[in-house]
Amino acid sequence: MRTKVFLFFLIFSNFSNAADSSNVLSVDRTFFFELIIYISVLLLLNKFLFKPLLELKDDRDVESSVRLERADSMSEQAKELESQYVEKMNQYRIEIDKTSIEKISNAKISAEDLIKEAKNQSLLKIEESRKDLTSAKTLNKIKELSVDDIKSGNDDISKKIREVSSIIKDRMR
Repeated sequence: MRTKVFLFFLIFSNFSNAADSSNVLSVDRTFFFELIIYISVLLLLNKFLFKPLLELKDDRDVESSVRLERADSMSEQAKELESQYVEKMNQYRIEIDKTSIEKISNAKISAEDLIKEAKNQSLLKIEESRKDLTSAKTLNKIKELSVDDIKSGNDDISKKIREVSSIIKDRMR
């Protein structure tokens, strides 16, 4: 291998001495060596530099496109989750409104029932109080009446007292 490299440099150095600087456009033996060296350098650079760089660029392009697709899918998922969230929140609000309306209507109904019951009880107590008041007035009138007034009186109280006393007498017999 060393001999080949040595021969190559020896031949190359001989050709470089033979080149005439006055005739620049002429093609001589050095042109072919330069062409071979140029092509070999291009092939080596292509194999060891350009292809790996192009592969690296392609890999980065593929990776970036995958990341962009993933980001797009994640943004779509986020939008979908947001719409589901908004929909569920609206459903919960509707349910809360329904239950609050139901509770308010139930409370109104029970309040109306309590008010009716209280009115009925107050009316009953008023009637009882009136009866007690009229019976108290009647008792006061009876107390004021004497036995002679009852026997000779023609008013309603005297008549009732006579009827009650006759019933009592009949029962005692």
